[in-house]
Amino acid sequence: IEMIILQVGSWYWYVVMLLICALNVEAVHITLNQAKSEGKKSMIQYRKITELIAGRLKPKEAYLFYCLALKSDFITNESYITQDSLAKFYGIKDVDQISKWLYEFQSKGLLTIVKYKVKGQYGTFRKCKYILNAEHYNLISDLLKEEPISRQLKGFLILLKCKCLNGTNTTKFSQNQLAKELGISTGAISQYMKDAIDNAYVSKNEKGIHLLREDIFLKAKTEFCKVKPAKPKEKLVILMD
Repeated sequence: IEMIILQVGSWYWYVVMLLICALNVEAVHITLNQAKSEGKKSMIQYRKITELIAGRLKPKEAYLFYCLALKSDFITNESYITQDSLAKFYGIKDVDQISKWLYEFQSKGLLTIVKYKVKGQYGTFRKCKYILNAEHYNLISDLLKEEPISRQLKGFLILLKCKCLNGTNTTKFSQNQLAKELGISTGAISQYMKDAIDNAYVSKNEKGIHLLREDIFLKAKTEFCKVKPAKPKEKLVILMD
């Protein structure tokens, strides 16, 4: 009888220990998931988008400007990305269209294109550096890039942010006024607004139109933001056209 009691007692403590181990594993799993989630939040990158794009760029072009900004240095506003890589990052195969837009950006005073030579092991190569205009900028995070909406709607949201009051995510412009300010038809503005409201990016009331995603559109420039380390500068040889 004593041996049976001892065996039952041993099994009891064995089961108890298994349950404790299982709970510890689950706790570790939850902690790791929380750490991953916090890590993702802490790695959010922000870039400066000049308000000057509003009225000068259409939504698709505004989104390209944003993509180029994501591939630029936060401090210097310089990007060394190739047009092939930028086209892929933007989401199209037409590199010529990307090149056309970039030169249009330059003609509109939104960036400067610097051509230079790089000497390498296999010869000398021509490359471009893009210096983005950051005058009167807003801070927009890289979270917008992965949002499950069209490039056009992303570009519209970026342009909408550029028309918000300083330090806010609110614009007092009506939809008809926005159409004039952005150079977009009233029909297109109505469709963009409908899509933005349906997808919970925007709300509208008597006080104005409001951007809702503060994790994407920062209200104030003084808010904390992660800064990507600057890329080491290359030796430049300026080409005179």
